Amino acid sequence: MSNLKHRIGLIVGLIALSAWALIPRDTIERVKRADGSIGFDTVKRVPLKLGLDLQGGMHLTLELDESQGTIADKSDAIDKALKVVRTRVDEFGVAEPVVQREGVDKIIVELPGIDDPERATRVVQKSAYLKFQITDMTQALERVSARLDGIVRDRKLGVVAPDVRGDSARSPGLAALLTDTSKKSADTAATVTNGPFNRLIQPSGNPGIYYVATTDQAELDVYLQHPDIQAALPPGKEIRWGVDTVSANGRIMRALYVLDARPIITGEYLTDARPNQVPIDGTVVEFQFNNEGGRRFRAETGKHIQHFMAIVLDERVMSAPIIQSAIGTRGQITMAGGSLAAATDLALVLRAGALPVPLRVAEARNIGASLGEDSIRKGMAAGALAVVLVVGVMLGYYRFAGLLAVCGLTLYMIFTLATLSAFGAVLTLPGIAGFVLSIGIAVDANVLIFERIREELVHGKTVRTSIEEGFRHAMPAIVDTSVSTALTAAVLYQYGTGPVRGFAVTLLAGITASLFTAVFVGRTFFLIWLNRNRTAEALSI
Repeated sequence: MSNLKHRIGLIVGLIALSAWALIPRDTIERVKRADGSIGFDTVKRVPLKLGLDLQGGMHLTLELDESQGTIADKSDAIDKALKVVRTRVDEFGVAEPVVQREGVDKIIVELPGIDDPERATRVVQKSAYLKFQITDMTQALERVSARLDGIVRDRKLGVVAPDVRGDSARSPGLAALLTDTSKKSADTAATVTNGPFNRLIQPSGNPGIYYVATTDQAELDVYLQHPDIQAALPPGKEIRWGVDTVSANGRIMRALYVLDARPIITGEYLTDARPNQVPIDGTVVEFQFNNEGGRRFRAETGKHIQHFMAIVLDERVMSAPIIQSAIGTRGQITMAGGSLAAATDLALVLRAGALPVPLRVAEARNIGASLGEDSIRKGMAAGALAVVLVVGVMLGYYRFAGLLAVCGLTLYMIFTLATLSAFGAVLTLPGIAGFVLSIGIAVDANVLIFERIREELVHGKTVRTSIEEGFRHAMPAIVDTSVSTALTAAVLYQYGTGPVRGFAVTLLAGITASLFTAVFVGRTFFLIWLNRNRTAEALSI
């Protein structure tokens, strides 16, 4: 009797836990707000996650971008990129995303519940290569300015505007707005010419930092990309555009930086990055290096006190603060007016790491939830029909014993759904198919037990002995069947992806629940009946 009480207590406890796991509750997840933005909000729902095929979302196909050069080992490159993309997607907060390789040079990304293609594309495609470089302190650009002007004239690289344009760009009012007077260099201003190249560039007065009117940016880009101009640029230096702009005399000016080509440190030492909003700098991304990176960063910044350090992300200068003292393991990137969402995404990709090779989006499409609603409706209908048929067969063929099996089947369905919810599994269309299939598997153990009990009754044994022998002798066959099916599901989970994994997870949960309900719960039901009918001489089976 004591053993029976323990059995009943365990079953009641599991029912309570399952009910708690399936009760609708407040959860924080990414949703589309009324204003069209995507963010984290609190919603109340049953904690069962739905896959891409049921709730809709984003499907992206990424492929290697060889526009900037041929990639020798595509297979190795895509494997490395796959790890970075998977880490980014996991950090993006998507429930059960799919990130898998397709062919030699493609990656498939499925993001359930996400319908912002632009933002999702930015996160998975962004290179996010971070490095820190000191701005040029040697006036290297000024020393080659005459040569650059000569190349533009001789090669006729562009239409040269009248010199008055260059004079206007260097009016005292503009210079006063753009120049830090405490650091203005008379030598710098004297060496800059008004030729066709240098008329586009306005010195800021700070070493290695210049300004270019946004209307002239495209023309200057044409010059900078010409092979002869590149060959004439100062050796050991790089020219990079900044993300920040200033307004002067009605013109919008963009920052242009001349940097030492050798970075003092790169993002490979980065261990953490978090978005933040501070009163002075606005939106920033605070980062942290590991111990080795911190030592290197402290040593390098200690050599460049009062120099400008450019924080370069994907070949764009995010900011260029002046180094006041040696910097250790922590620092920040100013977003230059960027939003908190942009800072969040930047921190995400920095934590995940830089892509080892460039990727481009070959295909991007939204998958609507209407298909998912139809699939859920049909899946539920199929499940209900399966349950009705199973219940009908069990009650019609096994009578009272079948009724006990139906009670166990009800608990089986509750336990299976609760298991999926507790482990955060995602319900996909193949998962629904696996659940419907496992309903049939769930009664298979009952059939084996009931047939064995019948055989024992035919041999003239008592009801109690027949039940005990039936469970004992049916156990090897039940275990063999369940283990073989579980092994198949485990292989599908290990080597499958996406919906195949969803099917395997549901099947594994169903097998576990069916074993417990058929063997433990079913036997407990029989023990309860035997305890109430101690002199029972017949069993309706």
